[in-house]
Amino acid sequence: MNTHRHLVHGLLAFSLVMGAAAHAQSAPQIVWSAPTPNGLANSIVGVAWAPGSGARVAVGSTDRWVRARAASNGALAWSVLQPHRSGTADQVVYSNDGVQLAVHNSNRGGAYRVHRASDGAFLGSLVITIQPNEVVTFTPDAQLTASTGDTTAARWRIVNFSVVRIVGSGYNKISTNWVFSPDGQLQASASQGTITVQRRSDGGTMRLLTAGNLRTTTPMQFAPDSASLAAWASSPNETTLFRISDGAVLRRFPNAQSNEGVTAVRFSPGGTRLVTTGYRPFETSEGWDQRGTIRFWRVSDGALRQTFESGTGIGVTSAVTWSPDFTRFAYGTYAGTVVVANVPAP
Repeated sequence: MNTHRHLVHGLLAFSLVMGAAAHAQSAPQIVWSAPTPNGLANSIVGVAWAPGSGARVAVGSTDRWVRARAASNGALAWSVLQPHRSGTADQVVYSNDGVQLAVHNSNRGGAYRVHRASDGAFLGSLVITIQPNEVVTFTPDAQLTASTGDTTAARWRIVNFSVVRIVGSGYNKISTNWVFSPDGQLQASASQGTITVQRRSDGGTMRLLTAGNLRTTTPMQFAPDSASLAAWASSPNETTLFRISDGAVLRRFPNAQSNEGVTAVRFSPGGTRLVTTGYRPFETSEGWDQRGTIRFWRVSDGALRQTFESGTGIGVTSAVTWSPDFTRFAYGTYAGTVVVANVPAP
């Protein structure tokens, strides 16, 4: 691979921008929240809820720490510092059985460090490869195979992963990010205002969509039935739901202000709700400020059902992750706090 091409899991750039004032909104029903234990400045950007019993929530931070907490009360189970100069722990993913935890670091390219979920012990790596036809594959390395006996990535649901490739630098930098369908059959890549939906079996193009951000990564996710794709773009500032079969726009979810930022887009497990996380700037008598924002949308008609802007800090810097029974959700903030709250009524 060209030395100027490297794989990273993307975090949408978080910046202060100006906009019109809007009224404050409510807080989610918080079960518990936990600040970073060491008190150092960091942001939570990766959050995952263990499957099965759902006993733990794992988080990854900009300060390289990965931590696992009790899902019931936030008690710290273990902390592991990622390698020196590895960058942000920008993604955490539990294996299907909850026995392993994959962690991506922003400076480590196409590899996920895999830890034992019970105590954080390092087991090996899951390696990403982008094939010539742009199909993304995941393969255990020799150390992970020796530690676990795994020779394929069957232990993992690829829908939980997100891959970013950055080519070039400065003004000429081009970002491409991939997401994967829940049925494992499709992948979507966004780059320079175009989203390409491909079959993973042979790389064949299913659909080209004029959508997404021109210069930065595009927050997006397939619906649980794999038949549609939601993607956010800053211009116009809205999330759009596309049908894969013909590219038709099924629904639009516009933000209240043109300068709001969206970090991530997530569906509820049944696909009836869409959740966007990010931040909203506003003006005060003393200048400009901003709040973290979580919006719950109804997919059937695009109605905005809840907006949470308290208990969210100045920015929600992770996607939401759901408890296995879909009664609670977790998220991380710019100030390094992880929060678990009750899922609101539809």
